[in-house]
Amino acid sequence: MTIIDRMRDDGEPVIVTKGGEPVAMMTPLSHPKRRPSLIGALRSAGYDFDDSFGPVSGAGDWNAQS
Repeated sequence: MTIIDRMRDDGEPVIVTKGGEPVAMMTPLSHPKRRPSLIGALRSAGYDFDDSFGPVSGAGDWNAQS
């Protein structure tokens, strides 16, 4: 098993030395969490419409002065 394979499997970083002095450190990649898809992201956001295509308010709610 190579050093890189061992690092990937156990998750521990590897310190690279030159002449006994540490010069670099390799760490395994951390995979980013997947973001939820924008398509359908608001599917369960709590929005509820009784009549999606009806008027927002009734005609009696308007106070129009002519």
